[in-house]
Amino acid sequence: MLTWRQELERQWYAGGVVADLLRPLGAIYCALAARRRARARRLPGALPSIVVGNLNVGGSAKTPVTMALLRYLQSHSWHPAAISRGYGAHPAQEPYVVLADDSPACAGDEPLLLRTVAPVYLSRARHAGIAAAAAAGHDIVVLDDGFQHLVLQPSLSLVLLQGERPLGNGRCLPGGPLREGKTALRDADALLCDDAAAGSAELVGVELPSFRFEQQVTRLSRLPDSTQEVPLQALCNRHVHAVTGIARPERFQHTLESLGARVTLHAFPDHHVFCQQDLAGIPAPLVITRKDAVKCAQLAGLPETWVLEIGIHWEPSFGHWLDQRLATLRSPQ
Repeated sequence: MLTWRQELERQWYAGGVVADLLRPLGAIYCALAARRRARARRLPGALPSIVVGNLNVGGSAKTPVTMALLRYLQSHSWHPAAISRGYGAHPAQEPYVVLADDSPACAGDEPLLLRTVAPVYLSRARHAGIAAAAAAGHDIVVLDDGFQHLVLQPSLSLVLLQGERPLGNGRCLPGGPLREGKTALRDADALLCDDAAAGSAELVGVELPSFRFEQQVTRLSRLPDSTQEVPLQALCNRHVHAVTGIARPERFQHTLESLGARVTLHAFPDHHVFCQQDLAGIPAPLVITRKDAVKCAQLAGLPETWVLEIGIHWEPSFGHWLDQRLATLRSPQ
């Protein structure tokens, strides 16, 4: 049975009486968000910055895209760092440099995942985090989920859109999934859309560079030793239990099913910090995401657990566009 929150989220995309009743509140929220953006006094940070964000609440591949951008920058002779507000994190101070052995309670799940690619600085005040990265010798930063942080004027701003209805019913919270209205896209430099979103009628009239990306399964590994790879064929016709605490668990389920698995889904709230009791009694094999793996790796006595790893692939034209923009940001030697 759906929880009240899951039912509301379903109505944001499929329609329903509750979402309709909340429409007036959504209109107020949207107007306030537009006023806040219009009145924002934005200042650049101490380093060039790339913001990865979205308009709607919930997952839209921001963290995987941030990781892909960090790797891209590293391969093009940059020395990047990631900046995160650290949802659910409780660091001793801010800015805080995430350590490899930090707990999810200290650093948050997404920062720990980003830490596997590049140094991560936790700071709700993004300017302070960027200044700390500059002091450590970095030359560019990528902000995971920073489109609504209106104090910062980023060098580049990318908005991610997914699904046939990337803007849902087009309404703001709580009557719809949007953090702010469609007009906020005017502050973006480019859109990254999956195939479904790229063909959506909701984006008609949006005059921005738009590029396609897709999430691709890269490998299946064992927890806690990620060097132990499991053939993807092991999922074919196998009954597995998908355990996840992400915003769109149904997408994880569909991915596993596309690989031939028969799936029982155990969905926990987004950013859920797992404990031993959560997994007790769930038959092996368990399959989890990399984001959930950083929260489960230290749990003792886990049943057989596999980690499905996802990578990001974008069309070549985005790489060409990004190279041109990055060339204007690099400081002369």
